[in-house]
Amino acid sequence: MKGLPEGWAEVELGEVFRGQRRSTVAPAKEPDRQFELYSVPSFKAGAPERLPGSEIGSSKQGVAPGSVLLCRINPRINRVWIVGESGRDPQIASTEWVSLPPTRGITPRFAMQALQTPKVRQHLTQSVSGVGGSLMRVRMDALWRTKIPLAPLPEQHRIVAKIESLFAKLDEGVAALKRAEANLDRYRASVLKAAVEGRLTEQWRSENPPEETGEELLGRILAERRKRWEAEQLAKFEATGRKPPGNWQAKYKEPVAPDTTGLPEIPEGWCWATVDQVSAVTGGLTKNPARSRLPIRYPYLRVANVYADELRLDDVRTIGVSESELDRVLLRSGDLLVVEGNGSAGQIGRVAQWQGDLEPCCHQNHLIKVRCASSACRSRWMLLWLLSPLGRRTVLAVASSTSGLHTLSLSKVRALPVPLAPMQEQAHAVGLVDSLSDAARVVQEQIEAETLVRAAALRQSILKRAFEGRLVPQDPVDEPASVLLERIRTERKSERKRRKRRPAKPRLQLKSRIP
Repeated sequence: MKGLPEGWAEVELGEVFRGQRRSTVAPAKEPDRQFELYSVPSFKAGAPERLPGSEIGSSKQGVAPGSVLLCRINPRINRVWIVGESGRDPQIASTEWVSLPPTRGITPRFAMQALQTPKVRQHLTQSVSGVGGSLMRVRMDALWRTKIPLAPLPEQHRIVAKIESLFAKLDEGVAALKRAEANLDRYRASVLKAAVEGRLTEQWRSENPPEETGEELLGRILAERRKRWEAEQLAKFEATGRKPPGNWQAKYKEPVAPDTTGLPEIPEGWCWATVDQVSAVTGGLTKNPARSRLPIRYPYLRVANVYADELRLDDVRTIGVSESELDRVLLRSGDLLVVEGNGSAGQIGRVAQWQGDLEPCCHQNHLIKVRCASSACRSRWMLLWLLSPLGRRTVLAVASSTSGLHTLSLSKVRALPVPLAPMQEQAHAVGLVDSLSDAARVVQEQIEAETLVRAAALRQSILKRAFEGRLVPQDPVDEPASVLLERIRTERKSERKRRKRRPAKPRLQLKSRIP
């Protein structure tokens, strides 16, 4: 046909695969039996799931080794699979896969690679019903009309071998780049570790003696904290027309002091403090039906918006807020938001800094707000400590419980230790970390944009060349695909005739109710 090499043919999937019998399997009827399940989620893992029938809810289709599985869901995702060799467990697949059983004359890997080509993917993407993502399905009539090029059988084997050789080299390169990305993550962690341990600024510190040590700085922060409390109390007395009682200053509650047991040594001129000593820690808004009736509505951040040193604001909702709550829950630039957690060690203590991107804005009660009480302790410095490997371990240790769950509370966050460096050193360390992190981010973006994306494009280019007949040379001795295709048609026609000759199962005759 036009555009195909001599000896090739073009064939619709329905012509060679449609109409073959498919068995239905109900795993739940055999709860103790193990099944090898080709589910859509397991495709990403690259291996089928092995589950007992009791854990497989719906009916599945039986599949044979060598069958090519083509996913109907959201064809923008290039999901084509081959059923592996049969073991002792029955092989089944989700009905979201269209199973193309082994057909003599068409190599399964050749068919799989043909279905991954840009031309086929474009056809499938343009032939969907349903709207959006997982709701989209390729229409079956269009799927069976999908055309793939068919090469002579010996050439199919040569093409598959060449593609797999080239893909293996690409995979080696991608694996090396993934290792480079992992090295960048380790580099960032090492930079944070060096910063909060004082090694990053060691030379700078030797050349710039502090005007105020960390211990003196903490004393000043605590004095300012007490002074603010006293001013607030006096304002309350004045507002109510009351005279301050004689012992009112004795009611001041000193913040929690740090427990330095097990903490590492820190540089001379630094000291350990607690989050409570250097900041104000508050909870957020609890969502309830009554809030829908409040006239004041503000955007509010949820756990879903907070990641490690990152706020994702593409899904921010609004909530009703009473005027009396505003001072407590409104966010200011520089506030830290710490995830309280839901038992998951991976989620607990994720922290990011609010930069005033969406003002005014408040936060839910599962996010704990930390606001540095004085400019003497930079919120960015505290953030770096909480993100560092040691800070992270400290958070998890505080959050753990005898039940095995992980969760934080206001009191636990207040008790967290923080290394307090002199003000100028904090600023210098933050600048160095941000500069080095920006450089690492640029490298990572280059890896992803220029190399990993290019590798994916090169993969598609290889497939395109292969199925245009330009990847391996043709051999005039090979049996033409037209002859091969005619033999497939003849065999399918004979199979249909054999099925028709098979005696039909007797049907149950219902007695008529008419006398």
